[in-house]
Amino acid sequence: MPTSAPLGQHIERNQHDLLVFLSRRAPREAEELAQETWLRVARANPSFQDESSFRAYAFTVAKRLLIDHYRRSATRVSLVPLEGGREPSSNSDPLGAACATQTLRVVQDVLDGLKPELAEVFRLRTTTQMSFRAIAAHQAVGLNTALGRMHQATKAIQRALNQQGLLPEVVQ
Repeated sequence: MPTSAPLGQHIERNQHDLLVFLSRRAPREAEELAQETWLRVARANPSFQDESSFRAYAFTVAKRLLIDHYRRSATRVSLVPLEGGREPSSNSDPLGAACATQTLRVVQDVLDGLKPELAEVFRLRTTTQMSFRAIAAHQAVGLNTALGRMHQATKAIQRALNQQGLLPEVVQ
């Protein structure tokens, strides 16, 4: 039975690929997430007979760290009204307020540039929580049309936020 390579050798052989993997999913935090991955792998002190098992384990740890990272990021987002002003309602987090204001400006600019029926679906759904059936009835269109309009509006907003660096681009 072959002996397991030392942990340092496993890490060294997989460092570059892990960093590329993380950079595609969280460019700003890739280095930190890679270090945390190796720290957790070292703490677990796994012993693997082959490189592929170690690699699979390390990438699983990295994926879980990415999920945790995005969950934490999602809880830091400030919700601001789409109607009635561009200023966030809370000033307790100045950086969050500034980011929310910038994000809202981008969303408003995109909505202003969309076809009115697309922007209306987005606004109705996000500000009133109106059901898609009710939106479709309000616009006198079919349910699939209302869903399609929401999809188009959401994709346009997502592209604009990605271009401004306000939304991390997720590679699947």
